[in-house]
Amino acid sequence: MKSQITNAMHREQARISLKDQWGTMAWITFLAAFIRFMIGSVVGGIANLPKESAGSNVMSFLLNNFLFFAITYGTYYCALQVLRGKKVQSGMLTTIFQGKFYLPMLLINLIQYLVELVMNLILLLPVLIFSGGTLYFGLMFNTVSVDHIQSEMGGDIFLGLLLIGFGFLMILIGVFISGVFQFAIWVKMDDPELSVGDTLKYALFLMKGRFGQYLLLQISFIGWFIIGALVFGIGLFWVFPYHDVAIASFYDTAREEKGAPAVVE
Repeated sequence: MKSQITNAMHREQARISLKDQWGTMAWITFLAAFIRFMIGSVVGGIANLPKESAGSNVMSFLLNNFLFFAITYGTYYCALQVLRGKKVQSGMLTTIFQGKFYLPMLLINLIQYLVELVMNLILLLPVLIFSGGTLYFGLMFNTVSVDHIQSEMGGDIFLGLLLIGFGFLMILIGVFISGVFQFAIWVKMDDPELSVGDTLKYALFLMKGRFGQYLLLQISFIGWFIIGALVFGIGLFWVFPYHDVAIASFYDTAREEKGAPAVVE
């Protein structure tokens, strides 16, 4: 089912919704980044683990998947509230830590992590076949250096083309997976009584037949992210809310046009 709302309309709706709250959302975005940075720095300083060590990777995994994810989801919650004309405040960043949200949202986050891990495992199999386990598992868990990848690509043109091709494919699949799971987060907020399984099914239903438009909407923000990064990254505190509210508009439109979870077959 093709949407009647264009991506230009989603961006326009985001600008209209943010008109009186752009500064607040920029502050919330900054606060989320600052909290993650401070907690990461304090925990890293206390643990004092060598960079790129197994212990450091485990610590990053625990922080990202049991704490920081909730802060990120808090910014998504704020974006949805802005779209729907509600006033937001910085305290809303902690919304996901409420009892009714944390455990199901944690489960959604962990499922996304596992899905992405399995997809990467499958997509990178040709690297394992042609280049061995070191590069394969390094790419899988982001432990291989850029210099090592460049040296591998420089010494083997076929491997270089293979990595580029599968890298592009991984990006496309990654955008799809992240989109479905972002929808799932909002679905769970709107319908907390749904099970995690039903939430994911409904989120996939919302994305079905609309991924092309969703992908183009994401691509349309590349220029804004580049502009936002030019001034020492400060502009990104305004670009991220613009992006998130536009994606929230896409979600709300899909929900309105496709119907509530109860009608999903």
